Amino acid sequence: MNVELRLSVEDSPNSAGIMIDMIRCAKIALENKKFGYLSAPSAYGFKHPFKQLTDVQASLAFKEFIGDE
Repeated sequence: MNVELRLSVEDSPNSAGIMIDMIRCAKIALENKKFGYLSAPSAYGFKHPFKQLTDVQASLAFKEFIGDE
C-alpha cells in the first residue's frame, strides 16, 4: 500500500510540526477508541476549528488530551 500526502498552503514550511502533532493525536484517539470530531486537537492545531478557544484554553485542552497534565 502506498500513501501520498501533499500539503499546499502559503505557510506550508511552518505547518510541518503542527501536522506531525495532529497525526500523533489521531493515533492517540485511535488507541483510546475516540472517534469523530476532536475538539482539543482541532482548537490547538487549526486556524478555524469548529469550536474556537483562546490560546491558553486550547493549549490546556491539548495537554489534557495527550495526557500531559
